[in-house]
Amino acid sequence: MTKVAQGVFSANVEPLERLVSPDSSFTSEWSREVSDSLLLLTRSNSTSHASVKMTAELKDGSVKDWRTQLGGADTADGTRFDVGTEAFVWDKQAAVYVVCKPHSAGSSHTAGLKDPYLSILVSASGSVERDSEMRRQDLAHLASRMFFEAQLQTGCQEDFIAPSGPPRLTD
Repeated sequence: MTKVAQGVFSANVEPLERLVSPDSSFTSEWSREVSDSLLLLTRSNSTSHASVKMTAELKDGSVKDWRTQLGGADTADGTRFDVGTEAFVWDKQAAVYVVCKPHSAGSSHTAGLKDPYLSILVSASGSVERDSEMRRQDLAHLASRMFFEAQLQTGCQEDFIAPSGPPRLTD
C-alpha cells in the first residue's frame, strides 16, 4: 500500500483506512486551487472497492446557502459534531460550515467577499466500514482535519488547535 500523507493527514491514518480498506491499489490525490478570491482544497483517496473525497472551499454567503449545497442531505437527519460553526454527519457524508473571520485584515482569500465561510464536505462511497457509528465518527474526524488544513491556509479562525482525536458527536 502506498500512502501519500500530507499536512494534518500525515498523523493518524486509521479513520481513512477504515473507510477505504486500503489494498495494493490504494491511490491518493491532493490538489489546491488558489487565487485572490478562491481557495479549493481537494483530497481524493480510493481503492478498487471504495473512495473518500474531501473538499474545503472558501465561499461567500450564509448558512442557508451552505445548507442548499448539501444536495438534499437534511440536517434534521444528521448527527451534529463539535467542529466549526455548524457540523453534521450522515452515514456516508460529513459537512462543516465555518464563518470565516480572518485574524488579519485584508486577507487575500477573503478580499471582496461580503460573508466569507469555509465549506468542508467529506463523502464516502463503495464498500466502506460496516459499523455505521464508527463510519460516522471517521467521517466527522476527517472533516475536522480538512477544516484544520483549510483554516491553516486561509487564516479563517484564530487559535484553532489541530484535532488530536475524533470530534464529539452530539444529538
